[in-house]
Amino acid sequence: MKQTKKYGLIFFLPAFFVFCSDNRKSADYYFENKQTITEMRQLYEELYAHQPFSAGFSDKSFNYFVLEINTDTVRYIYNTENSWQQLYSAVVRFNYDTAKLKNLGEKMHAVKCLWLSKSYFYVDGERENVTFLSFRSVASNSKFVENKYFMLVFLPRPIATTFTIGRNRTGELVKIDSLVYFMIGSGFR
Repeated sequence: MKQTKKYGLIFFLPAFFVFCSDNRKSADYYFENKQTITEMRQLYEELYAHQPFSAGFSDKSFNYFVLEINTDTVRYIYNTENSWQQLYSAVVRFNYDTAKLKNLGEKMHAVKCLWLSKSYFYVDGERENVTFLSFRSVASNSKFVENKYFMLVFLPRPIATTFTIGRNRTGELVKIDSLVYFMIGSGFR
């Protein structure tokens, strides 16, 4: 019986340390970059109020900026890899504040934020709109495992219960701060 417990502990410990290191890595990232992330979110909220959009980088080397603009009927996606001119035309067309948008992109690049967007889910039957950012790929040594990304989720108000977000197939939220949670997602968008 003791031998079984010993082997169970040996198999449990690596999984425990992987989870703890992921949690700590996300918390460390948030606290190390808290001021920049707060400024970035404030800029995003101001720009989003003018016209809803998501922004990020289409590559892990942070060379190509992507802007996804949402209207009532159409979603426009502009990528600097394809055309800076099309992106600039869209910014002018939708009358975004170019200085704020440039500042947002620079802050995202500085903290290696891959994607910044809004989403929603339901808690106790009520819709919760959240802002999230993804910032880093989770290391995987297997070729057949899909990429996973660390995500920070910013809630508008504290929640009383822990839950799993099923609609995104992303997993359980882990609390970092009173309104900040982390999760590992299957995509950075």
